Amino acid sequence: MNASQATATVLPPVDITPETRNAIVDGLKQCLGAFQAAKKVKTEIGYQNLIENPTALYQFIQIYRANRELVDNIVKTKSGQPVRDDETELACGVSLSQVQRLLILTAAKRHFGVSGAIQKPVEEKKGGIGSLFRKSEAKSEAPSRTNEERKLSELAKYLAYDWQIPLLQVYRDSLTYQHVMELGPELTLLKDAKAIAQAGRLDPAQVRKARQVVGGDFVKLISDNPKAIEGVIYWNADMYKFFRSLLGDKAWIFFGREQQYFNALASFEKAKLRLFGDALAYIAPECLVEFERLNIDKINAMMEAFRGNFGDDLEMILSQKSFAFDVMHRLVESFVHLKKEPDQLKVYADMTCKAILPSMQEWLAKTKASATPT
Repeated sequence: MNASQATATVLPPVDITPETRNAIVDGLKQCLGAFQAAKKVKTEIGYQNLIENPTALYQFIQIYRANRELVDNIVKTKSGQPVRDDETELACGVSLSQVQRLLILTAAKRHFGVSGAIQKPVEEKKGGIGSLFRKSEAKSEAPSRTNEERKLSELAKYLAYDWQIPLLQVYRDSLTYQHVMELGPELTLLKDAKAIAQAGRLDPAQVRKARQVVGGDFVKLISDNPKAIEGVIYWNADMYKFFRSLLGDKAWIFFGREQQYFNALASFEKAKLRLFGDALAYIAPECLVEFERLNIDKINAMMEAFRGNFGDDLEMILSQKSFAFDVMHRLVESFVHLKKEPDQLKVYADMTCKAILPSMQEWLAKTKASATPT
């Protein structure tokens, strides 16, 4: 199984008989020996190394994927045919995806320090008050179970992919049982350590609230930018819908910004916010403070002039707080007391931007140079 599979995919079952489990282990050991004979795996690596060392297990799976033909006499169907996918039933009665999941769960138990079988958590009830069921179920957990056992019992529902193996440590370190409960199937959308750590820094209650606010957008939120959860819950549901409609998929960049920025934005009415469009995803708070001094017609005139004259450089320009101090403050000073009709304001703004364009290009070149690592 690979990272491109959707979270809606039903994960392969691992409830197998002891006889089948033994056959899997024997087959795995034979494959290991074949790869060692072909000098693909170090001779000192044994089965115990694979299930006790996530790095070794991950590397073994990648070696198998790249060299399936070396073990065609071991990994085959009941009719003796070689296997080239993960879903075909093997001679032992299971698929490679089941074998992989069994290995990952076994490695996870070792990594989490859990002995014995992973206990199945109580199934989550469906419906609009799912969060209430989750709370009550958490209380019903057997008191003798450790935190690691409770967390792994829930996490096990979503462990099946080889890319998750290097992440076992960050799952253990960054997420609590409640995090795993609230993230649910969307946990598999967190595909690197940074994203998992970001989710782990959130209060699980924030995750629950964000899910309620965004509804069907939760999958996109988690896959694009988990930090956006903090921004989503800063605003009410009405403002979430407003920004989501205005910004499209750039909304996840916007909602991932710092609270200082949202504080500066909160004083703007919707009519003014619409004028910024996707610039809300990158504009510096210091620039917003300057814009706040202008009425709606002047903001409209200035933004149109910026877009028309600065073009593709607009994001770089407006995202710099130095632009607010070096340039924009003086522009706003020249605008704030103007008494002109909207069309005249647009002409004035355009002429002003054209006049400063040479100096802006010089300023921009210096800004880009200072931002380039040496």
